[in-house]
Amino acid sequence: MDLSLRYAILGYLSTGPGTGYDLARQFDTGLGWFWSARHSQIYPELKRLTEDGLITRDTTMVSENMDKYIYSIAPEGLAVLRDWASKPPTYAPNRDTERLQLIFSDDSPESLREHLETHRDHFRRRREKLQATIDTIRAGEHERINSRLARRGPEEAALTLQLREMAYVGDIERADLEIAWAERGLAWLDSHEHKPKSRQPDTGGDD
Repeated sequence: MDLSLRYAILGYLSTGPGTGYDLARQFDTGLGWFWSARHSQIYPELKRLTEDGLITRDTTMVSENMDKYIYSIAPEGLAVLRDWASKPPTYAPNRDTERLQLIFSDDSPESLREHLETHRDHFRRRREKLQATIDTIRAGEHERINSRLARRGPEEAALTLQLREMAYVGDIERADLEIAWAERGLAWLDSHEHKPKSRQPDTGGDD
């Protein structure tokens, strides 16, 4: 069982009710910046949370042959979420595929430029999307966060916004570091590739 997925779902529903489709879409966009999940993982977890009494499920008829399930957080689920969020952070063992590839690319140096350019471009795109998200929040145009703010007092609302500012800006700064790191690597590669090759010493041998 993916405990972090469990808390991500509880966190999402702590803002307001949602369907499984709503959650899947969030993991493709908002929550996906900090925790990703496949659609095939979300629905079994919703079932487990319902069975554990941490969320409730209401049924709405969409058509004669189709029902839609709407999930809401239960008081027990909110208590579990608050307990988890109040604990010190934990960190998974480091698994960095990119750095692992890099340190072993000395056997394939011809791939280094593509590696560094791909890394730089990935974080440029990530930074752009993160910036767009925080700009939307700052402009008061983020629908889900506005729903969360609507039921909070001024001080609570300020905290809600500040925490999201810290989270998104922190990831933007992390992206900036990765972009700068890749660009330094590319600059080093440029100088290395253009460095004149040393001449072989003349041995003075006969022609």
